[in-house]
Amino acid sequence: MAKIIKNNSKNVPQDDQHEDDFDGIKELNNPAPNWILLVFLVTIGFSMFYAIRYFGYPNNGKDQVSEYKQSSAEFDKTHAQLPETDKGGPVVNQEEMIAAGGLLFTQKGCFACHGMKGEGNAIGPNLTDKYWLNGCSMENLTHMIAEGKPEKGMTPFKTMLTKDEIKSIATFILKKLVGSNPPNPKAPQGVECKD
Repeated sequence: MAKIIKNNSKNVPQDDQHEDDFDGIKELNNPAPNWILLVFLVTIGFSMFYAIRYFGYPNNGKDQVSEYKQSSAEFDKTHAQLPETDKGGPVVNQEEMIAAGGLLFTQKGCFACHGMKGEGNAIGPNLTDKYWLNGCSMENLTHMIAEGKPEKGMTPFKTMLTKDEIKSIATFILKKLVGSNPPNPKAPQGVECKD
């Protein structure tokens, strides 16, 4: 029970709670529960850590501008180590193109329609024989990969792959798959390509 003392002829409660009376509305000064105070303090601490870590304490190198400059410098360093062609692109030998093309063949799901070894299946044609539906040259093959043939179920990859990646897949098909004679190949389709 709170003690009531007389103060200028008003009764004022004497305990941990402070009571104010304005026009008949009473406001009690109740302290917040400890768990809310703990959550509030943890939030303040986290926000300070986040602000320092991601917006950058002066010269800590963690702000966006510093990270961008650092990644640009790393890119320039690795790019400077690559030999350049006359057209300005990095020189990539055929073995690297074939390896990159094989990886992309798997990553982009080409095997779903053409088989794991390019042997073809109910959806896509055999890529290991000398019979082709849409031309025999590297240009025909890169055009087919880029533009696709939606009416036959071939996805256009020009928005998903760069020109170099498309060329890598075409090189993989022409140099690694054609003539590989996998088990259970699909019957030949199209026109026979002469060397």
